[in-house]
Amino acid sequence: MDSLLKTFQRIGSAFRGLPTSQKILYSGSVFILIASLGYLLYAANTREYAGLYSGLSEEDLGLVVQRLNAQKIPYRITGQGSISVPRDVLYETRLSLASEGVPTGGGTGFEIFDVQKLGSTDFVQKVNYQRALQGELSRTINKMDAVEQSRVHLVMPEESLFREDQKPPSASVVLKLRHGVRLSSSQVQGIVNLVSGAVPGLEEEKITVLSTDGQVIFKRDSSSNSFLSDQQAKYKSLMEEDYRRKVQTMLEQLLGANRVITRVSLDLDFNRAQVTEELFDPDSSVVRSQQRSMESSQDRDLNPRGNPDRPVNLEGRLVGADALEPEQQEQKGFSRQRETVNYEINRVARQTVHAPGGVRNVSVAVIVDGPYEIKPDEDGKMKPFFVGRSADEMNTLEDLVKRAVGYDEGRGDQITVSNVPFATDYGAMEGIGQENRWLKMLKDNQRILLNLLLILLVFLFVVRPFMKKLQDLEVNDSNEKEKVPALPGAEENADLIDYQESQKVTLKQKAIALVNQDPKRASDVVRAWLREES
Repeated sequence: MDSLLKTFQRIGSAFRGLPTSQKILYSGSVFILIASLGYLLYAANTREYAGLYSGLSEEDLGLVVQRLNAQKIPYRITGQGSISVPRDVLYETRLSLASEGVPTGGGTGFEIFDVQKLGSTDFVQKVNYQRALQGELSRTINKMDAVEQSRVHLVMPEESLFREDQKPPSASVVLKLRHGVRLSSSQVQGIVNLVSGAVPGLEEEKITVLSTDGQVIFKRDSSSNSFLSDQQAKYKSLMEEDYRRKVQTMLEQLLGANRVITRVSLDLDFNRAQVTEELFDPDSSVVRSQQRSMESSQDRDLNPRGNPDRPVNLEGRLVGADALEPEQQEQKGFSRQRETVNYEINRVARQTVHAPGGVRNVSVAVIVDGPYEIKPDEDGKMKPFFVGRSADEMNTLEDLVKRAVGYDEGRGDQITVSNVPFATDYGAMEGIGQENRWLKMLKDNQRILLNLLLILLVFLFVVRPFMKKLQDLEVNDSNEKEKVPALPGAEENADLIDYQESQKVTLKQKAIALVNQDPKRASDVVRAWLREES
């Protein structure tokens, strides 16, 4: 206990002997050290909170707070729609709330039918079904990473007995996107397909998607094809990249890497056409049907002849001058033949459907490097000089490019192959890349470097001077104990060199006082020190 008290006394006396600037520096350092230790103790003994939910709507946030109060779980509302609970009960709280259906995720879902009220009319049931469908669609859309919150509005007309009187359903979707996030065309189309597939009879033309800032994200118009422009641009880019890769890889294997630059531009036809045609060949004919009929008959000529007043016999024959000869009374007849032939002209019926995305024409630009020849320059240094390729070699490369892209002169394709020198200052480029790498490494580790720098500064300007000062004071005190009793005439000047009373006076002040009071004795002390060292 006494040694500890003496240690504190020594530190106090040493601190009182310091200059004012050092006193302020050491006092501030000690205060910062104590405050840091206090903060560490506070953080170690404080209950840590973790995020339970974030981005909740006001309705869901109110339900979560209500359930947490009922379960007596402490919480903190850390932001708009965000709530935190102690980390040690985070997962248990989530599971407990999920079992109760909290949060609902925006809107009321089909759990509205879990409790059936007695006496509900058909109209109320239809309204509840519409509310439940809207809530379920909103919950599903909210699961997307880019969507923070959404609302779905459905218009479902009543069914009609007559088809022409039936009105189609429609839908509107309002999206609140996360900060700095935009939906791609495929994501928008996915939302549209989700809504149209969930509502019977809902067509894409009847769906509107917009954001909370009023921008229309999707609105299909039968007279406009603007929504497909993104898909068309993506398809065009993929096609051009495919053509470019074919030419690039082929020429790089022939000429070497980093010696070829290829750019491809395609003109695509996105119009969908259906052509129906019939071709007739008048020079060729085919018998389609043939009909043949024959007709014949035989009868006697029994028509009355001569004078009707002439007598006839009982057999009906004329007698007298008007009587016919037997050969004149022979039978008479006829025969007839008819034939009908139908011919069919040769006809070809053809129906052609032109799918969108066909290539109208291709434009390819290729630049090749080299070759180079090493020659001395004006200063006598060996440097590469561009020589260029021969015309035959360039024609061969152009033919290869035409074969690779399927060149068709009839559709107006254009192929250009040029030979120009590339940039050769590779050393400067490598230096820039190396500098960028060092800069990137510095940015990535700036926090660690800053912490190390602060620790180093504290050690150099706080800890090290403080320890050095204490060490110097201890060395001076030990020297005084050894040298003061050996001074000549110490008995006569005990009041000046008394060690106990000199604790409050520094060594420099003691020396100055001794020289001022007794210069002769001070010179004797110096001579004694010199003799000891010799």
